[in-house]
Amino acid sequence: YERHLHFDVLLRDSIPARMIFDSGSSNLLLDSTFYATTFGKNNSLRRAMLSGAGSGFQLTTLDASRWSYSVGELQHTEPMAVVMDLRKIVGDGVDGLFGLPSMLGKRVEFNYAVGYLRILKPEEKITEDFTAIKCSWLKDKDRIIVPLTVTFADGYALTGNFLVDTGMPEELALNSTTTNRLRSEGHLAEAQRTTVDVGGVGGSRTESYVLTQQIAVGGKTVKNIRISCSDNDKGAMADSRFDGLVGNELLAHFDVIFDFENWVVYIRTN
Repeated sequence: YERHLHFDVLLRDSIPARMIFDSGSSNLLLDSTFYATTFGKNNSLRRAMLSGAGSGFQLTTLDASRWSYSVGELQHTEPMAVVMDLRKIVGDGVDGLFGLPSMLGKRVEFNYAVGYLRILKPEEKITEDFTAIKCSWLKDKDRIIVPLTVTFADGYALTGNFLVDTGMPEELALNSTTTNRLRSEGHLAEAQRTTVDVGGVGGSRTESYVLTQQIAVGGKTVKNIRISCSDNDKGAMADSRFDGLVGNELLAHFDVIFDFENWVVYIRTN
């Protein structure tokens, strides 16, 4: 765990790659430099526009030649891979990322403190020291939504639904719809806005930061967390179907089990 969840992955049974698990993505993404070096020139690639946390769309290419990969005992096949300049966003040590479809129907433990992924056996019971949080999904059923409460500096408590996004290294980010509402109601202190040129897939993002009193999830609280407040008018950070994103730095306070069959998250303070 280095702000992202890095895994050693085998592509097509034999090709090693260093990849990030991104629960906010429904695609297999390969870095364009890694792709060109490993697989060579491919005249069958076609152009595509992809959106993400940035404020717009990003030009990518698609390889629709069917992709299998394995992460330890976890095996999955995707009908295509998106090829793009991923290292520009997440750093030079990454060859690609894989998304939530590989986890659907499974119960998976992520241990941030020790650093491992473990698929629970069907008969295995989750110990009582874990707290269960009933979650939901977006209508396409490939994004998991967790309820939590954010208490701001003025004491106002926002209880909302947040998309779990392990592709985001920060603690928590409010989307622009929620940001604008809270700002109009006077709950967000004035802060200088910052524009990040590479703010994720889709380009730039504009945001400001505030310090919260606490974030409560599943009866557990984490105090004095700095969160970002988006001003993007497009992309995932302008999606009004949820209030914002939960990232790795918040999840890293816990041992986490995702039940991607029954849509329950179990947490235990680590």
